[in-house]
Amino acid sequence: MSGSTLKTKTFEKTDKQRSAISILASDAIHVMLYGGSRSGKTFILLYAMVVRALKHKSRHLVLRLHFNHAKTSVWMDTLPKVIELACPTIKSVLNWNKSDFVLEFPNGSEIWIGGLDDKERAEKILGHEYSTIFFNEVSQLTYDSVQTALTRLAENSGLVNKAFYDCNPPSKRHWSHRVFIDEVNPDGEIQLPNPDLYNSLLMNPIDNKQNLAA
Repeated sequence: MSGSTLKTKTFEKTDKQRSAISILASDAIHVMLYGGSRSGKTFILLYAMVVRALKHKSRHLVLRLHFNHAKTSVWMDTLPKVIELACPTIKSVLNWNKSDFVLEFPNGSEIWIGGLDDKERAEKILGHEYSTIFFNEVSQLTYDSVQTALTRLAENSGLVNKAFYDCNPPSKRHWSHRVFIDEVNPDGEIQLPNPDLYNSLLMNPIDNKQNLAA
């Protein structure tokens, strides 16, 4: 499916979302967008995931602590909005697999929705390899659980494997702040061995005002 399918008159990126896309397209493997609610963080990360799914047959994962939260906020809300606003020309050829909560593309790509609170489902999801793993509301996740999931960021699809993260501004004591903002190992003050592989961007509602009601 060609990139032209993504053209639409109803979706225009904000300046901050363009900055986010630039970072996501950089050499950084781990990218965190953080800031206030309604700032467009989750939307633009899901948009980038859809674009990646359209480029190559590949598998992608949106992971959150609680599956029900992922289902209601991502599967039932933000992901359908991304399809409707950013790439409406493909919505008729997508299959929303509601038994496994997998969005299936005609080129064979898949976007899976998962949570870590259901052990059986988590084991099933983490039994696959992915080209993108998006840790939604990462401030709720432990460093160890994220590291375990990252072992599945190993699909050979032709895409550069990437990890996306989003959250409200994290506590300075949370591992995500230490890794992405302080650029140190979360277990100590040792600098990250490859800091160029990590990048972050602050996004706030004022940056997304053109898409918000007054």
